[in-house]
Amino acid sequence: MNRGRRRIKGFSLIEVALALGVAAFCMVAVMGLLPVGVQTNRLSTSQTAASHIFTRVIADLRATPITTPRGLEATSLEYHIVIPANPVSTEKIQVLYFAEDGTFADSLQSNSRFRLTVTFLVNGTTPTRSATRVYLKSTWPAAADPNLAAGLDETFAALSRN
Repeated sequence: MNRGRRRIKGFSLIEVALALGVAAFCMVAVMGLLPVGVQTNRLSTSQTAASHIFTRVIADLRATPITTPRGLEATSLEYHIVIPANPVSTEKIQVLYFAEDGTFADSLQSNSRFRLTVTFLVNGTTPTRSATRVYLKSTWPAAADPNLAAGLDETFAALSRN
């Protein structure tokens, strides 16, 4: 009888060790990218929420009934934002605080997440047919100084109030 050595098929210990080393290196790279992905997702979610706030506030300002005679001071229906008389001769600023669920307040609350600064820009000193210009700036977290906030989003709108 000829009993020769039979070759057993499989991986050697060196091959397994090399494969584990390559897999570990790849996992370290992926784990290093996770915090960046989480931070980007959080920022994107906050910017989307700020854009929804802008949309709702601008819709509220535009839905405010026109005064008789046109161009007088008015207050928006939903957010109670005072729209100054046109022409706007001095800059008017109003601050609102928004919670995650969409509720708002005139002062900082424990559940406030966004600070919305509504600024009505000067558009002249004599009655004209120019639009009322409004600059909206949202920062988060709401309790942070707007100049040092973690996130910022801004937009501009023009209202036909004449």
